[in-house]
Amino acid sequence: MEIELYKDYLEYLHQDKPDALWHYTSFDAINNIVKGSGKLSFWVSEINFLNDHQEYFHGFRVLKDVFTEFKVENQGNPLILQHLGGLESFFRFTETIGTNLSFAQDAGVFVLSLTSQKDLLSQWRAYTPNGHGVSIGISPNFESELNTKSLLYPVIYDDEFKYEYAKDLLTDYINEPMSPNGDNQSAISDFISKAQVACTLMKDAGFKEECEWRYVVYGQEHINIHLRSSDYFLIPYVRLNVNSSCVKELIIGPNPHSDLAKKSLELLLAKSNLSAVQVTKTPIPYRGN
Repeated sequence: MEIELYKDYLEYLHQDKPDALWHYTSFDAINNIVKGSGKLSFWVSEINFLNDHQEYFHGFRVLKDVFTEFKVENQGNPLILQHLGGLESFFRFTETIGTNLSFAQDAGVFVLSLTSQKDLLSQWRAYTPNGHGVSIGISPNFESELNTKSLLYPVIYDDEFKYEYAKDLLTDYINEPMSPNGDNQSAISDFISKAQVACTLMKDAGFKEECEWRYVVYGQEHINIHLRSSDYFLIPYVRLNVNSSCVKELIIGPNPHSDLAKKSLELLLAKSNLSAVQVTKTPIPYRGN
């Protein structure tokens, strides 16, 4: 458990980054990620459009539980209740439709899933088609033009740390002085941005083996948001461009044609001025259906 290694959630979130973080993806996707400029261009998708959009609501439920506790505990304090009342619409709105990109220029939370595990069977099965794909290793110290409104943190699996995080967010909010005219919109907007990020960083403890890190982007104007097609709808995303110097290695997952896969990836890298990047094959044996 995280709590055995770190004294609180802040120490956990700010732990030393690993030498490399890994993104598991398909062969089709890597053909779009690797660019001729020698950069990698990742699609950072809006969290409500991910395969399991309920992940966001796991963290949201933690936050709402703490919000409800705060209201009960402060029944005798009208000033704090007034503060908390300013968040009612956020909780009602989010519970109904999640984050909605069409209502505001800076709405939406975009997430790229990474992991400290470079070659994990459960990751191949979960994040690549039929377990066939590529794990891309990048330095966690990459730079991005989105950095002013982005962050990179490990996912929180420990329930105690989740509740500590939520309590600190709400405590900071109610300690913000309210303006004389009662307008608290600036503090509300600040809380919502922080709360949306927090919700993306909380995940059920059953997924702890994934050792996931998340690159989270928020507060993006519509001009920075692109759309790609899926079988049922369009998926909003923003681009994360990573310089070639940050690309560590490519690992080919279990594959009945691993030699051909390796040759094809080496050609892709050579065409994209990334010949120095090593391509290796997983030692995990392929087991066909």
